[in-house]
Amino acid sequence: MPADSHHSETAAPSNRPVVCEFVVESYLSGKRIDTFVGRHLRNWSRFRIQRMVQAGCVRVNDATVTIDFRVRPNDVVWIRVVSPPDLSPVPQSIPVEVLYEDPWLIAVNKPPGQIAHPGGEFRGRTLINALQFHFDQNSPRPGMVRPGIVHRIDRQTSGVMICPKEHLTHRRLTQQFERREISKTYVAIVRGCPTEDAGLIELPIGTVPNPTCTLMCAKPMAVDARPAQTGFRVLERFDGYTFVEARPLTGRHHQIRIHFAELGFPLLADEFYSENGLIKDGTPLEIGKKDEPRSTDPFIEDPFYDPDLPLRRHALHAATIAFDHPIAGMPILLEAPLPVDFQQTLVALRDSANRPAAS
Repeated sequence: MPADSHHSETAAPSNRPVVCEFVVESYLSGKRIDTFVGRHLRNWSRFRIQRMVQAGCVRVNDATVTIDFRVRPNDVVWIRVVSPPDLSPVPQSIPVEVLYEDPWLIAVNKPPGQIAHPGGEFRGRTLINALQFHFDQNSPRPGMVRPGIVHRIDRQTSGVMICPKEHLTHRRLTQQFERREISKTYVAIVRGCPTEDAGLIELPIGTVPNPTCTLMCAKPMAVDARPAQTGFRVLERFDGYTFVEARPLTGRHHQIRIHFAELGFPLLADEFYSENGLIKDGTPLEIGKKDEPRSTDPFIEDPFYDPDLPLRRHALHAATIAFDHPIAGMPILLEAPLPVDFQQTLVALRDSANRPAAS
């Protein structure tokens, strides 16, 4: 393990504080001691950490330090954690399908319907709540490890997500995403049958030019449009549907859903994006059409799913992710199995394709 990423934790009996030891990473050189400790104890507020420093619970190179002490590379920081965490997400006992886990990160197969972290109307039962509970079961003290988010997939999209456990892993994974060094593949079921077996969709994506709508589009009138590229290949064809693999080369919001919809092949059961990139939720693309009756609105399609197929959310699954381990440096390829509703839908489509035609 490199010196700039070494840390250890020693579990004490339940009636005694936990003791942690960290070696200062080179990029944190010159940081004040409370700032450095806050990078490692991410569920503790600056106030709580400062109180522990002032109480003599933090030592550097075996010497007690004051709050204005600044760390240097390879300093050994020893912390007696006497204060409970005050920033910890609420741990909730929610099943977590772990694909890979080590001391620095975890990869999970996120189920459809779960968002990454609390926000808006979703205040609980998120992936963060589930991971905090999972980590607390294996930590000497609740809150010692805080799950991090470095990428997201839509609430109704299932599939692989990687989450860092500590700050250096978080930093390096974020840098890999920014440099586009992490490769992801998705699988989707789209309506219709693309003529090509493989291709590259290159359509800029921006927000819908309507302040009442937060959706995205690839139309020429899109606001703040940015380049977007999605490679694809056909995996299987059915009557009226196609099973495809998609590889986003950029990371725009709703990119795969919008790109296929714009080409005339929207995802099966997509609740928002319809053929030719039109919006299904009753919100017109442009301002000035808000008063049209819902029953005649050309952007509405009810129901948004096919009642003859099991899937009741958009047919998109994050199937694989490939990256270099941020600490060990080894290449990692992770694959998330298809969830049950996706598998059942493929079985139904295959059965329909093999069913003899009525005479």
